[in-house]
Amino acid sequence: MKARYLVSALVVSTFALAAQAQGTGIAFVTDVKGDAVMDAGKATLMAEVKKGARISCIKDCSVGVMYLISGKEYVLKGPGDFLVGDSEVTAKIGPPPTMRDTNWKVSAKVVAQVAQTSSASIRMRSLGGAQKTESAPPLAERLIYPRDTSVATLQPAFRWASANPKGPFEFELKSAAGAKSVYKTKSNATSVALPRNIKLLPDAEYNWMVKTGGTEVGVTTFKTLPTHSLDLTQKRKPDDKAPFSDWLLYALTLKDVGADQDAGEIWTKLAKERPDLPELAALAK
Repeated sequence: MKARYLVSALVVSTFALAAQAQGTGIAFVTDVKGDAVMDAGKATLMAEVKKGARISCIKDCSVGVMYLISGKEYVLKGPGDFLVGDSEVTAKIGPPPTMRDTNWKVSAKVVAQVAQTSSASIRMRSLGGAQKTESAPPLAERLIYPRDTSVATLQPAFRWASANPKGPFEFELKSAAGAKSVYKTKSNATSVALPRNIKLLPDAEYNWMVKTGGTEVGVTTFKTLPTHSLDLTQKRKPDDKAPFSDWLLYALTLKDVGADQDAGEIWTKLAKERPDLPELAALAK
């Protein structure tokens, strides 16, 4: 297990060192409050930060910058002008940044992909903002979670939507390998939690379905993560008092291991807490 984590860390470090050699990003933005400028443009969440970048911050403004190799996070507070070096951020004008060591090792590729997705979504919203369109009503009968995704738990809580939310519903969970029934129950709510004595297998595929009054609400599939990914996500999950950037990095970690829907729920939570960051709203689903 330790060997796998070591290999993962070496891969991230190698990727980051190669990026640095090519003059691309060696860090990324983990938080932005207020108006901040990076080089010639606005500093945005998850933006790539290159060696030699200048970040300017006016009063009541702060920016978080994390290095890909070391996991060190620098928080810059204005007013001030800051320079991004090989391994640290220094103040040219204003108070010196505060630094904290972290154990985060996030793939630069995943950070870039998520940032691009967010940027594209923001642009699409902006282009469609002037047009008034009627959105289609949500489907009354549908399975919500987990749906066509990998999950970072062996005891997921299942959720669905129905025009009759009190049911009664028939729930069944099966193993995709051999279609063996794992758990059956009835519910008068649109959710089911597995009993404590039922834990799914890691790196396994499952099907689940819900019926009401003989009518199928839906059928879908999901997978559990492999053991090393489960261990990683459980170890990295922040507590309620953790800083914003830890939850941001946790969502990126979930995305990195393929737990897209779990990551989406974190984006939704963060978007509600930080309505000032349109990047989060663009990622929330």
